[in-house]
Order: sequence, then structure tokens, then C-alpha cells
Amino acid sequence: MFLFLIEWLSDGAASNVSPAPPALLASASRVRSFKTKGVITNRMTWAEFESKPDVQLLPKAKVTLLEQTHSVGQIGPVETPHVYMVHTDIDADLVDEYHHGRGADHLERLVKVPGILRARRFTALAGAPLYLTAYDLTDRHAFESPEGLVARKTPWTDLMSSQSRVMRRIICGI
Repeated sequence: MFLFLIEWLSDGAASNVSPAPPALLASASRVRSFKTKGVITNRMTWAEFESKPDVQLLPKAKVTLLEQTHSVGQIGPVETPHVYMVHTDIDADLVDEYHHGRGADHLERLVKVPGILRARRFTALAGAPLYLTAYDLTDRHAFESPEGLVARKTPWTDLMSSQSRVMRRIICGI
């Protein structure tokens, strides 16, 4: 599965209209539009494809093409109202630990927290940062719940946070 993320700054009446060509989005298996809180961008289009799409640069938009490398949990019976994303670049010597080992255990622990349905990891094929972890949430505050705090505060998360060169966290809502 491939993920095409398009981020842009909306500027009025057309704020919900993605800068992506409609034909590209029509070929996606799933398209979601989100509001984000940011200075540089405040809208995001999340488009999933079964095969690698032909990606193009878009004026006034940040474009990232990613390939899914890991998925834990299930898609819910309805679209979740929130996606929590963690973009990161990590040192090459930590990549195996990030994708396997305690990194896989981290995702398994988090999808057991009420309000977190699914966790997925992606690697960028075009754009940056190199890695993205996305969590489908039914509860925007799931990570701050007592169960969420226990699940996410571990020696592994401390190691990854301290070794990340880029770390960007975004909560997106429909």
C-alpha cells in the first residue's frame, strides 16, 4: 500500500479543495481530507493507493509519497475522526530497531489503548522526513489517557526520541 500526503496552507473559500489533480485522487482506494494545526500548512489530503501512483510536485504544497512497511490493528467500521502522525528521521544504525524488535512491540502496545484502532509505519519514497507512523484514533486524547501514557512512555520511546534528527507530531481531524 502506498500513501500520498499533500499538505498546503488554505487561503479562504477553496480551503477544502486539494491541489492534487482530481484524476489522481479518483484512482486512490481511499482519500481523506484533514485539518491540521500548523503555521506552514493547515490542510492535508491523505490518499491511499494499492499500487505506486505517478507522483508529481504540486505548486504551493508539500508532497510526500510513502510505502507502508508495517500495520497493526484494524481499520474501524467507520472512518476514524482523527489521525495522529509522527514524522521522523533516525540514524541508520537504529533502523532495524525502529522497524522490528521493540519498535514492533511499541505499535502492538499502543493499539491496545482504548481510542487507538490502528498503527501503521511508512517509509518515504519521495519527500521527507523518511519515516512516518500514523495512528487511527477514535479518541483525540487517547495518548494522554492513563493507558496511553503507560503504553507510550518506555525506554524504547526515550531512545528513539533522543536519536531522531527530525521529529514532527501532527494531530489531524476531519
